[in-house]
Amino acid sequence: MAVLQEAGRIALARAVAAQPIYLAWGRGRPEWDAQGIEPEPTNAGGLVDEIGRRMHTSIGYVLPAQDGEIELPDRSRYTTSATPTKWLHVRWTFDFTDAAGETVRELGVFLGGTQVPGLPAGQRYFTAAQVATPGDLYTLERHEPFKRAGGTRQAQEFVLPF
Repeated sequence: MAVLQEAGRIALARAVAAQPIYLAWGRGRPEWDAQGIEPEPTNAGGLVDEIGRRMHTSIGYVLPAQDGEIELPDRSRYTTSATPTKWLHVRWTFDFTDAAGETVRELGVFLGGTQVPGLPAGQRYFTAAQVATPGDLYTLERHEPFKRAGGTRQAQEFVLPF
């Protein structure tokens, strides 16, 4: 049986880090609020009802560390690494107006993808209508709904393992 090697995992992380990584948020299904959230499938191609997506703000390599400065909701901790590793720390900082007033029930990390032609140079947030091809869905998370407030600068971060 072939076993994926550490060097191969690092090569995958470097290849992913070299492309745009987007965090998309979606409305999901309003009935989840009363009936419970549908479990995340492993073969989804996109969100149920995408609102928009933002290109990554920062990307870096990390290593697991008990006293690491990066803490995730599952209480796992990581520290930054100057050399490539098999873990990518990706952060997205949304503008105040991105999806203001929307109810968000799901998040998806997309690798690659394209936007419709003719958008302003330097644009980093894209509504669902501005996405030509979504890219590959790396991870999908459904959660309790939250309302996007225009007075809050929303930030999200994930550690992507390879």
